Amino acid sequence: MSIFGVDIASGSPSGRRAPSYSLVMLDGGNVALFHMISRHKLIRLIRERQPKIVAMDNLHELASDRRELINILRRMPPTTRMVQVTGAAHPESLVKLARYHGITFDRTKPLQEAEACARLAAKGVGAVLSAFQERTWIKVSRRRSLGRGGWSQNRYTRKIHGAVMSLAREVERQLREAGLAYTTRAVEGLGGYTRAEFVVEASREKVHIRPGYYSDAQLLVQSMERPELQYKPLSEGRGYIIVGLDPGTTTGIAALNLSGELVDLISSRGLSSSDVIEWIAARGRSLVVATDVNPTPGSVEKVKRAFNAVLYSPGGDIPAEEKIALGKEFGYKNDHERDALAAAMSAFKKYKNKFLQVEKKSPSEIDPDEVKALVVRGYSIENAIAEFVPSSAAPVGQKATLPGAGKAVLDVSLEVSPNVTALRQQNQQLAEQVRTLRSYLDELRDGLAEKEVALRVVNGKLDRLRDKTAREIKRQHEIKIRDKEIERLRAILRSERKYIKKLKKTLERQKKAEIIEETRGLQKLKPLAAFTRESILLAMEQYCLEKGDWLFLEDASGGGRSTVELLREKEIAGVVAEGEMAPALREHFLQMGVPIFSRKNVPVQMINKMPFVRPEDVAAASVAWEEEMKARLARLHEERLEGLFQEYRVERKKEEKRKQKLM
Repeated sequence: MSIFGVDIASGSPSGRRAPSYSLVMLDGGNVALFHMISRHKLIRLIRERQPKIVAMDNLHELASDRRELINILRRMPPTTRMVQVTGAAHPESLVKLARYHGITFDRTKPLQEAEACARLAAKGVGAVLSAFQERTWIKVSRRRSLGRGGWSQNRYTRKIHGAVMSLAREVERQLREAGLAYTTRAVEGLGGYTRAEFVVEASREKVHIRPGYYSDAQLLVQSMERPELQYKPLSEGRGYIIVGLDPGTTTGIAALNLSGELVDLISSRGLSSSDVIEWIAARGRSLVVATDVNPTPGSVEKVKRAFNAVLYSPGGDIPAEEKIALGKEFGYKNDHERDALAAAMSAFKKYKNKFLQVEKKSPSEIDPDEVKALVVRGYSIENAIAEFVPSSAAPVGQKATLPGAGKAVLDVSLEVSPNVTALRQQNQQLAEQVRTLRSYLDELRDGLAEKEVALRVVNGKLDRLRDKTAREIKRQHEIKIRDKEIERLRAILRSERKYIKKLKKTLERQKKAEIIEETRGLQKLKPLAAFTRESILLAMEQYCLEKGDWLFLEDASGGGRSTVELLREKEIAGVVAEGEMAPALREHFLQMGVPIFSRKNVPVQMINKMPFVRPEDVAAASVAWEEEMKARLARLHEERLEGLFQEYRVERKKEEKRKQKLM
């Protein structure tokens, strides 16, 4: 994983001018530089790349106060550690620390200062800021407000509270499956929970629950803040180890401490020499590098030179039965781990008796592992102990430090001895070590140049893939936004349709009420489409013509005496005709005694497609009809009398003619 070095370039978190930062990314042998970037972009890069360490000379350069710093730390990835390389309780100068570790930089250039912070953190220098407890707070709550309410308010409330309860139960299920201890508190509401809170007894990176929005509920996951900020050392002191190495396509590595206890065991395909060296350096200071075969492979020699360690090689190949017996105590997964364990255990057995003697003879104030290291390098036990016994002739505790090469760093603590011969031997050893490390450094540089070329090609492909992925993510994000908007509009449309349907029903009721109100006091006519026998029979079926009904004849043409007789048989009270009726047809109505009126005389009102007339208009028309009938009867009676007189006159004339003939 990468390491970020950060230094403030301009401005101040507490000033009017927004701060800008210089950023250096160390990722193996690859170095990326960013100058004068905003705090927002810095945090975004940290969230995207998720580095192992973010190193600064002063972490308070990120924020103006403690609260703002806490808020920034909450936005960091859980696996990223914030390191203050100058320390916490007793800060040291960055220049002094860099000089002590062989790093040079220009204090006036923020990029170089940021790189120095990153390289110091890579060496394990600094203190890790701890702002949060090993506890995590989870809150499940409503995503939407319940609003002022309406007809469906209770149903909507139950839906929201049900979603909160369902999400809370899902969180509880995940916590139980993960085996995490927790306490919970829920506030009940209508149909579910209004909110639920969990306090998990684990750090945030161990709680694999993603915050966010889930339909009608939302989930918040946060680390619980400490009352005070704490700083912890980035790396503890590393002890000596005995390394067993089985190189090949699949490399096996075993690490034992000087007490014969297993530190770590691994086997993996495709490990390079630099990967092996990095793995060993992360687990301690390699004192012995052992192999189980003879002659010693070249890759084992390279690792041995990197740490200036003592090489152990058996006189011949270790038999398989002995390898199984040596590795049985610790257990292993495959033959490569077995061979690495066998080599390390074989080397430990060689020095085991001397180690026991060192532990018996070493004074309590001397670290026995340091004495053991000198004994392995060829010192006698007495001379090795003498190296750590204080002498009145020379100051105690001076350190001789050697510059590191690549990822291999060797710490050598030497006591200044009055014996000039011993000092010369030590100087010769140091000179030999420097030559060895320089040779190894040249090899690493050659390999690094090749890897940089390949890395540039891979980075180009990676950038293109990132651009494509970013475009796809943006497109998917826009699609989600549009889908949500479509769903929202659909919900509004459904609501509006329901409201329109409700209004239509209300309008229909109002229209019916108005129709009832309009027809109050009017007389209804039953419609007759045409004056034919078929239309009369259809009206009888549809409208149930009864005695005393009034008809509205829409088409007065057609029909005859038989049609009028059919109406008289039904004892129809009267007919209102649309337009003028033929005189002959009207005469039939008069003969049958069925009242017939024109719409001009009796106004017809069409209400809801049904004809209505006013009773007073019908009464007036009926009076006129009665008068017409009386006049007709009088005329007919007069005509009958006139006919009788004519017949009488004719008979008289005939009688007179007969008398004259007889005379």
